Amino acid sequence: MNSFRLSLCCAAIVAGLAAIPARPAYADDANGYGSRLKILREMIANKRENDALKVSEEDLGAHSQNVVQDSYAGRDMILYVPSRLPRPGQRGMVVALHGGGGNAGFIKDHLKMDGVAEKYGFIVAYLNGSDASARLPGSMKAWNAGNGCCGEPYKTGVNDVGYITGAVHYLAGKYGINPKRIYGIGHSNGAMMTETLICETDLYQSAISLAGSLMAEVDSCPGAHGKTILAIHGMDDANVPPGGGKGTRGVTNIAFKSEAISRSIFEKSGGKYIIQMLPGTDHNLEHISATIHKTEGISLAEKAARFFGLAPAK
Repeated sequence: MNSFRLSLCCAAIVAGLAAIPARPAYADDANGYGSRLKILREMIANKRENDALKVSEEDLGAHSQNVVQDSYAGRDMILYVPSRLPRPGQRGMVVALHGGGGNAGFIKDHLKMDGVAEKYGFIVAYLNGSDASARLPGSMKAWNAGNGCCGEPYKTGVNDVGYITGAVHYLAGKYGINPKRIYGIGHSNGAMMTETLICETDLYQSAISLAGSLMAEVDSCPGAHGKTILAIHGMDDANVPPGGGKGTRGVTNIAFKSEAISRSIFEKSGGKYIIQMLPGTDHNLEHISATIHKTEGISLAEKAARFFGLAPAK
C-alpha cells in the first residue's frame, strides 16, 4: 500500500473510531473493546509489524495460481488448492480461522501454510468471520466464540458454529474431502472459535489452538470425545493470558478462561488437551512461529501438518 492509500486508510479508521461512544454500555462484556485511541494504536502497530513479515506464495513453495476465491452464505473465503491431490474421497483439509480484527487474508499470510499444503497435497480453507464492530465495518472481522468473545458477532449472537459447519460441508462436497480428514487451526479469537467447534461438533478430527482458550459457556464438550487438541500459548502473552483473566495489551476488556480450565473441560469430556507453553513468546502469530522454528527446527505450518497426520512424522 502506498503512503497516500495508507493515509486514507488511517484517516478512515480515525473517523470511524471517533464515531464510537467513549464508553459504550457493552464495552466490558458484549463488545469487549477498550478505548478508541488504544484500538487505533494497536491496529497501526500490528499492521506495520506483520506487513513487514509477509512473504510471497512462491517464497513459501506454493503457487499463486493455486489460490482460489470462493464464498458461502455471503462471506468470502480463500482456499489454497495444491497442484496435486489424492483422489476424491481421500483428500484432507485444514480450516484456518483468523483472530479478532483480522481476516482470511491475514491468517493466510502469517500462518504460511500454503507451501506445506503444496508439498503434502492437502487443501487449506481460510474463512472470514463477520464485522468485528458495527462502527468499523470492512476488513476487521471476528468470531462469536462465546462468553463475551468477541465484538459485534458476540453482541448480536452470530451463529458462527452453524456458519463454519455449513461452509466446511460445502467445501468438502465441492472438493471431494474425506470427512475424517478435516482439521482446524486458529489464532487468538480464531483459536477460541476452533476450540468451540471441536467442543460442540464432530467437524474436526483434531485441532490446534494458537494463543486462545475455550470461551464457550459449557461444562462439557461432547464433540471432543476421542479427539486431541494441541494448545500452543506464549508464556508472555499479555493479550490472552494463558493463566486466564483480562490482558494488559490488546483492545478487549474480556476475562479469558485459562488453559487449565480449558484442559479440564476437554479431558472431563473424553478429549486430550495438550498444552505447549512457549517461553519468551507473546501473542503475535509471527513470534509464535519463530519460537517453534527456533526450538523445534520446523515451521509452525509443518508442525501442524505433522500433528494432523497430513505430513509424515519425523
